[in-house]
This record gives sequence, C-alpha cells and structure tokens, in this order.
Amino acid sequence: MVNFSIYSLLILFIGIINFYYAIKALTNKKFLENYTKKSPKAFIWRKIFGEDKAAEIIRKFFAPLGIILGIILIIFALYLIFFI
Repeated sequence: MVNFSIYSLLILFIGIINFYYAIKALTNKKFLENYTKKSPKAFIWRKIFGEDKAAEIIRKFFAPLGIILGIILIIFALYLIFFI
C-alpha cells in the first residue's frame, strides 16, 4: 500500500509540473521563445520548421495537449490516492 501511494504522489507531482509548464508556455511568450531556442526536445522542430513556426506549433498544439495530459494525470493520481 505504501508503494502504491508513493507512485500516486509521483504521478500527481508530474501532472502538476506538466500542467504548470504548459500554462506557462501559453501565457508567457518570452518563456516559449526561450524554450524553442534552447530546448533539445525542440531541436527537430526548429530544424524542420524554424523557430517562429516551431513556437507557433507548440503554442497551438503541444501546450494545450500538455494541459489536457496534466489534468488527466492529476485526476488519475487523486483517484488512486482517495478511492483505492
């Protein structure tokens, strides 16, 4: 039971961090520009589309997807903590 709650807290923590950074990418243009310029994860997107188009793709597609994924992880972790 203790292992299960540790995993639940880990999932909750990951969900909160994912949600936070997705919201930050949508609301803070400077953060998004810095992310697309310096992130190794955005390197392929930068190489294919360029920095401006990569930032637009992240803002329109990946940030909302990150918000949805963060909410799903938070709800799942809270379900595991309180109902199982």
